[in-house]
Amino acid sequence: MKSILAATITCLAALGIAGCAVPPAQHADLDRKVANVAPDAWREPAPTESIDADVWWQQFGDPVMHDLVASTLHGNLDLQAAGERVRQAEALERQVDAARKPELDATAQAAYVRQNTPPPLGYVKEAGAGVALTWEPDVFGGQRLAVLAAQARVSGSRQALDALRLALAADTAAAYIDLRWQQNELKILSDQQSSRGRELALTEERLRYGLSTRLDVERARGQLEDIRAQIPRAQARVAQQLHLIAVLAGRPPESVDALLERPTPIPVPAMQLPGTLPSQALLRRPDVLEAYATIEQRAAEVGEAHAARYPHFNLRLTDGLLASSYLGLPTLTDNLFSAALNAASPIFDAGRIQAGIDANESRMRESELALHQTMLEALTQIEDARNDLVSDDAEAARLADAVQASDHALQLSDRLYRGGAANFLDVLTAQQANLADAQSLNAAKRAHALAAVTLYRALGGGWSTQAPEADISRAALLTKTPPLVR
Repeated sequence: MKSILAATITCLAALGIAGCAVPPAQHADLDRKVANVAPDAWREPAPTESIDADVWWQQFGDPVMHDLVASTLHGNLDLQAAGERVRQAEALERQVDAARKPELDATAQAAYVRQNTPPPLGYVKEAGAGVALTWEPDVFGGQRLAVLAAQARVSGSRQALDALRLALAADTAAAYIDLRWQQNELKILSDQQSSRGRELALTEERLRYGLSTRLDVERARGQLEDIRAQIPRAQARVAQQLHLIAVLAGRPPESVDALLERPTPIPVPAMQLPGTLPSQALLRRPDVLEAYATIEQRAAEVGEAHAARYPHFNLRLTDGLLASSYLGLPTLTDNLFSAALNAASPIFDAGRIQAGIDANESRMRESELALHQTMLEALTQIEDARNDLVSDDAEAARLADAVQASDHALQLSDRLYRGGAANFLDVLTAQQANLADAQSLNAAKRAHALAAVTLYRALGGGWSTQAPEADISRAALLTKTPPLVR
């Protein structure tokens, strides 16, 4: 009996190895899909250099931004939750893979039974112990395909983690740039407040000597109060940016250190860009890789649905000893070995299996369309970001000249007014033009820096590894609480 069973098991294993297993659905690999979509070169020319996109934030030359990114990648709670989702997918893969293997269980039983026989033979004691082995041979590959689908889900969850890591790094850099922009806005308003306060004092002094009018004084006071009214709102926006940065790093809003509260200029990105071809950019983007992992999962699920058409088998082996004792008689023992091989094959299911195949094939076609759409959107984002980076740089350069001219005009109008060669309306006009130019330049610098962040985010950034420990330790300087340790 055991030799027959061994031969049966060997035969089932041989059938699976011999090519009976159903393959996953066929689809083109990612390189071929990218080659069919990506152009040979970018539409918008820009200066390029051999820059490592994995450390794009260093191109800003701002160590505070660098430390903030490291702190966010270490402490962000959404990122930690995404890591847990990866671990869940890995555990599910192990669970699915374990279902393919034999399962061995220990068994035991005991009974004290009264039988309908004359005494003293009517009472029976039984006790037994043994082992039971169950196995579902994967002859047609349905379980193997389930494992492939689980592996694809793991890959997709890892790419989703990388996508979130990239997004958080870019969001942190953008929040830092916005903080410096708001702080510079506040500094511009403070400088204007000081300048217009001096002008008000000057007009009041001239009024006492009859060299100015009450209208000039009221105009100067109105301009000063207008600036003062804008300062509280600017201070609130600075505080809000500080709170946002703290939350991104997984900290309480009040934990931001004075290192961030000290105003500094908006970081200036390098104009050189990584010499990345469109196809290379697509192959490094986490969202593209995640979409392709979904296709691999769907392909395996299609094959798994096809495998449901074929027979499935179940093998069960048990072995052990059973001891029985009748009152008045010696104890008897018996071997409990048994073997059973079950097979079942669908004959009529009213189209249930075919419907499952059709649904899985439709989901696979949907995932292929989603990948194509993701690649098109990725190329659009990169082209737009390259355009913005070049145009914003040119705008900031021209606005810098405009600010220099308006500074000179303001100084000149002030000297002429003090000398009596110009009226106060000329001074007010020059002040308003200078304020508008300074704010426009500040906004242009912000837009230029944000365009660089957007571009590196669109290029994939390269966030496939955890932040170095050295960066994490430096990031502790930015907060009043120590960095979280996993």
